Amino acid sequence: MRQRTRPIVALILALAAACAAPQERDETPPTADSLTVARARDAAAALGPDLMGLLLSQLDRGGPEAALTVCVDSAQVRTARHSVDGVAIRRIGTRVRNPVNAPDSLETRLLAYLAAELDAGRLPAEFTEVARTGADGTWELRYLRPMVLLDRCTACHGAESEIAPRVRTLIASRYPADEAVGYRPGELRGAISVRVPLPATQ
Repeated sequence: MRQRTRPIVALILALAAACAAPQERDETPPTADSLTVARARDAAAALGPDLMGLLLSQLDRGGPEAALTVCVDSAQVRTARHSVDGVAIRRIGTRVRNPVNAPDSLETRLLAYLAAELDAGRLPAEFTEVARTGADGTWELRYLRPMVLLDRCTACHGAESEIAPRVRTLIASRYPADEAVGYRPGELRGAISVRVPLPATQ
């Protein structure tokens, strides 16, 4: 009698385990429509000139020290103003000065791709990818607009010999773990990174 019940018990246990097993999520990414991409593009297009205009105006008025002070005190505040209506935006760097601008794993991969494209002479004006990177595992549009270093930016981000001693001292006091130096003009400095949540798939 025991021998007959063993297969039945095993079947019941297998069915119970199958029912208890978590259902796999649908990993088919949704499509980001043109309006969603346009929202990300518009946010990046607004932030870029806003920050660059601020920094260059300070560079003209007070030199690298003034530009660096504005970058320390105002850049993050200015950036936050552009994160509205569910759109999250920030600057990321291939080498960071402010830890807040450190890229996540997806951004790190995309920055490496953009750097390779720049080296090949075909840097795109923008790059989009849909990924499951939301805080709750939801899908997002990830949008990157690459930034290359301008000649004038070497005063704060170029080779150490190009950075004035007083500026180096100021950088060290504000950002003791700074890595954002040693860039050449035209090199990929980073990107404006935008995240837009996408509706759940049906």
